[in-house]
Amino acid sequence: MPTRTSRAVPESEALRRVEEIIARRARCDDPDLETLPDGPLEVAAYVAAHRRVPAEVLRRDVLDALVLLEYGRRAVPALPGRLDRIEHRLLSLGVESGLSLGEMAAALGLRSRQAVQHRLLRHAAAERGAPRSEVAERAARRAESRERAWLDRNAAALLECTARLLAHRDPLTAAPAPASGHAAPDASSVPDPELAESFDELAESLARVPAGPRDPAYLTRTRHLAARLRLLLADLAAAPAVTALPGGHPLRALLTRTARLATAHQSAGSASPS
Repeated sequence: MPTRTSRAVPESEALRRVEEIIARRARCDDPDLETLPDGPLEVAAYVAAHRRVPAEVLRRDVLDALVLLEYGRRAVPALPGRLDRIEHRLLSLGVESGLSLGEMAAALGLRSRQAVQHRLLRHAAAERGAPRSEVAERAARRAESRERAWLDRNAAALLECTARLLAHRDPLTAAPAPASGHAAPDASSVPDPELAESFDELAESLARVPAGPRDPAYLTRTRHLAARLRLLLADLAAAPAVTALPGGHPLRALLTRTARLATAHQSAGSASPS
């Protein structure tokens, strides 16, 4: 079987799609809302399994969930077989709910309706017992083992840096001082609303990380936290409050260490480590 390609989905888009699915489910009073998770792959699996919502909501959720799967194939170590099973359920659900093959092709980054039809047939054949790629399965298991080993050694430092970063939310989100002023931005300045929102989301993600690594949700919640952390760090790199900091400022050291840990975590969980 030829090696499949996957669409490159930025973390920012994946997190946005997760938030849109959660918001739609909340607006339509999804009866299963209390069980809705927040990890990209878990949200995609939820959409495939929980269908008691209006048809329009379901159709939009399926398209967003397909994008989340494409993100997961590159960014989140997981068994390919599991992703294929979720994709099969989502594609079948899309057909049942009235989505066109063309709409689903666009979500998956495919060029034609025929490519979606081919995937449906291939998934159906796999469920009937056709062989899966053992090489890909083993690579995914190794990637997850590397990530768990990295977290065993470094999770405490990653979470500590995140908490320290959150403690400095006010000075880091401060708007630039007036041109006539000479002081650096401080906690009394009006905060940048987008950065402030990103800090709020990161705080929420940190609060959801279980206390111990034995919790089944620990790995997923830590991944989600790290994804939000990387997005925030990228925004902070160009934030006026950060660029105004002197070179030896303690906050610069904290940002550097946090970025190093976040990048190392992403590399540890990559299916193709350098």
